[in-house]
Amino acid sequence: MGRYVLKRLLFALPLLWLILTLTFFLVRWAPGKPFRRERALPAEIEAHLDRHYGLDQPWHVQYVNYLRGLARLDFGPSYRYPAVTVRELLWRGLRVSAPIGFAAYALALGIGIPLGMGAALRPRAVWVRALMGLAVFGVSTPNFVLGPLLVLLFSLTLYWVPPAGWGEGRHLVLPVLTLSAAYIAYIARLTQSGLQQALAQDYIRTARAKGLRPRTILLRHALRPALLPVLSFTGPSLAFLLAGTVVIEKIFAIPGLGHFFVQAALNRDYTLILGIVSLTSVLLIVLNLVADIAMARLDPRVTFR
Repeated sequence: MGRYVLKRLLFALPLLWLILTLTFFLVRWAPGKPFRRERALPAEIEAHLDRHYGLDQPWHVQYVNYLRGLARLDFGPSYRYPAVTVRELLWRGLRVSAPIGFAAYALALGIGIPLGMGAALRPRAVWVRALMGLAVFGVSTPNFVLGPLLVLLFSLTLYWVPPAGWGEGRHLVLPVLTLSAAYIAYIARLTQSGLQQALAQDYIRTARAKGLRPRTILLRHALRPALLPVLSFTGPSLAFLLAGTVVIEKIFAIPGLGHFFVQAALNRDYTLILGIVSLTSVLLIVLNLVADIAMARLDPRVTFR
């Protein structure tokens, strides 16, 4: 497994370099500059800021300097927040986005897996159909529609939780519910199809012929291979949730990575954009690797070759 992990990480380095290179040049090709506002700065002040941050140099020189700093894990200063570095902003945003992402995906797993199992074992049950219909409604409704609906119901009608903000545990409720709605349906469908395929395998028929209890067959022999599609789905989904979601953080006024990414795009904060893109890419690579290792642990047919 050690050789497999090392090889995957070595292959990921060129991919990460390509993503950052494309992002570096694309954000500079976009219209606008970091220090140009609606109310224009005097030309001498703007030129001084460009010299201070090295933006007056050719692009290839800026690119080489950026790679040198990146090799030391130095993302440089933020143009929008000059008092702090990009690395500090990433940590500040991740501390906010990560609890929301973990809680949303944990809720999606806790509801989606049992719901998918019920749909595979009792597809005609009324309660299963009702819950699957509710899950399909959640995945079909956009976040910018579902979020205000939950605010209207739980905050402005029932007064159970605050409608927006950050700082207390109650502020997690509505963002987590909004984020998890779509993933519940995906996980339920993946679990249902995986469990149906697993129950149709020959070794399950053999286990039944030997007289094993249905509960033992389900939990010990069928559920593990049935969860492989869910594990494969977990890597990119969890990376997306941990890196922050722009719409959710805007709706509920959450100062996470999604909020910083929107501000960086609006203000042409090149270093902050590159920092968030690099963090998202690293999370995606690492979590996909962890999901692949977990798949190999669950299913002995999967090897590390």
